[in-house]
Amino acid sequence: MFPKGRFLISVCYFYLGFVLGNLFGTFLNFFRNKIIWDGAILFIIILIFETLNFFIYNRKLLNKKLLIILKNIQIGILLGFFIDAFKVGS
Repeated sequence: MFPKGRFLISVCYFYLGFVLGNLFGTFLNFFRNKIIWDGAILFIIILIFETLNFFIYNRKLLNKKLLIILKNIQIGILLGFFIDAFKVGS
């Protein structure tokens, strides 16, 4: 599935995304001071992720390595959000 040596790089970028997702809750108060409505923050995040998905799944692009790295970071961020939601709920 992964070429030789690519798995470790993917896991490292996944972990980076996971850490960024967990740190998002820490910096959320900073974003709330700059942007009035929390819905705008969520809209910006969803817009970034959907634009990234559009470029990843576009078959015409040749530079897939960068897009795979960005996809691993995105999955890590989403998992970090998911885990952070459990911390908020408890």
